Amino acid sequence: MAILKQIFAHFSSKEQKWFVASAIVFFLALIAHTTLAIHDHSVFVPVEGGSYHEGFVGQPIALNPILSNNPIDQEISSLLFTRLENLMSGYEVSDDGREYTLKLKENLRWSDNEPLTSDDVLFTIKTIQNPDAYSPLAKSWQGIAVERVSQLQVKLTLLSPYVFFADNIAHLPVVPKHIYGTIPVQNFRLSGYNLEPVGSGPYRFEKFTKRKDGFITQYQFVANDNFVGTRPYIRDFYFDFFQNTDDLKRALAKRDINAFGTAAPLSADTLDMKGLVVQKIPMPNYYAIFFNQNSNPLLRDDSIREALVAAIDQNAITKDVLQGNAIPVFGPHLVFERDSITSGDATFDPDRARELISAFKTKNKNERIEIALSVPDASFLKDVAEYVKTAWMNAGIDEVTIRVFNPSDPTDATIKSRDYEMILFGNVLENPEDLFPFWHSSQRAYPGFNLALYSNQKVDTAIEAARQSGVASRRSAQVTQETSLIMADAPALFLFSLPYTYVHTPSLKGFSPKTLGTPADRFNMVDGWYVAEVRIVQ
Repeated sequence: MAILKQIFAHFSSKEQKWFVASAIVFFLALIAHTTLAIHDHSVFVPVEGGSYHEGFVGQPIALNPILSNNPIDQEISSLLFTRLENLMSGYEVSDDGREYTLKLKENLRWSDNEPLTSDDVLFTIKTIQNPDAYSPLAKSWQGIAVERVSQLQVKLTLLSPYVFFADNIAHLPVVPKHIYGTIPVQNFRLSGYNLEPVGSGPYRFEKFTKRKDGFITQYQFVANDNFVGTRPYIRDFYFDFFQNTDDLKRALAKRDINAFGTAAPLSADTLDMKGLVVQKIPMPNYYAIFFNQNSNPLLRDDSIREALVAAIDQNAITKDVLQGNAIPVFGPHLVFERDSITSGDATFDPDRARELISAFKTKNKNERIEIALSVPDASFLKDVAEYVKTAWMNAGIDEVTIRVFNPSDPTDATIKSRDYEMILFGNVLENPEDLFPFWHSSQRAYPGFNLALYSNQKVDTAIEAARQSGVASRRSAQVTQETSLIMADAPALFLFSLPYTYVHTPSLKGFSPKTLGTPADRFNMVDGWYVAEVRIVQ
């Protein structure tokens, strides 16, 4: 260094300036070269840490996945309770397809460090089957005998083979017997553990906050050390609750929350919010107008039902009414292809609809055609109902009355008593190949979901055969037969399917599902989500 100073001192003023300038250029070039080398030979990798806030409009009621039918409870519970498929090391099926012997993994523990065993699985299933529990999962577990084999093994026996039963097993959330086992089932909903749950999922309960009026404003969960899967990257997971959509949007715009999701169409102003990532993920659902032929004799006429179907342009509904937020659907069988849903051929033919209605009036001496359409109290469904009303009246229907009801109101008997002529409603298919819940004649009465009160012995036979067929090609043929028979009878007007829309800040990485069975399924791979990352040299 001293020698450099001596050399520098012998430079002229001009030479010193050139020397300094050259040195600066050299060091800048060195820094740039080093930066490029690091960039070319390094990658960002996720690391544990950070926090994430997701927003909801509404309130949690009971964070118990086998008791609550509240969508918010179901979604949050999927973070806290592990599905049975992730707790098992495997299972065996008997030759006749009726017995399933499940084996749990060893050393499973609840978030409070108590052991998780076959007793918890047994307790969960028997609670679901108990009519006093009013479990939303009860229909999926009716008639299943459950037996403890050992601390890690459980045997399930079906009345008859059911090819989709493996899905029931996989999706079953297990709840802790040591928490609920001493509580009378009638009092389960009064337990404080429904708000401060003990689970086995990737996250565990930390705390919640609420206002003096009882409105819960936030839940905080932290990574669960006893989770059987991979430990999640995100350290603190928060759920923030709002009384309306406007408050939620403002919180997102201010980045007080990182994300929200919805199964309903979003307005253009939400989708256009700057700096956000909008992901639309297909789900196996469809909305249709179901015809109750027992309520209005006009709907028993084949030509009237055919006309009602032909008068409606599903593509126009999805494009113009729902602003491109939906996918047209033309039948009861949904097929996922290229991240979209298709289900048949379009039936829109307005000229045919007018001809059929005109012929009916001529035949019946100009009898007035008056029908009523019941629709849930949701703005996008009411918009669809208005479009349908206009199209039907343009086709020659004399009067269409729209009746709005609240499906979440326990005093509203519209669905329970089948008190409607036609109803615009959505079906969620647990398995797209299983049409039993919605089209088998045994499901016509509540709590069944056969909203058209449809009955066709050939369809029943095909549905039952598909449920017992372990050969995929044969099952596919039976489902095709079911669909053709249903479409020929025209018991419903199929309209559209809605994707799940997830809106989040760019800070969230690792979220990229192709499809979702339910909105709660987005958390199935939450251990791969991350908001913190570092660059490492390879």
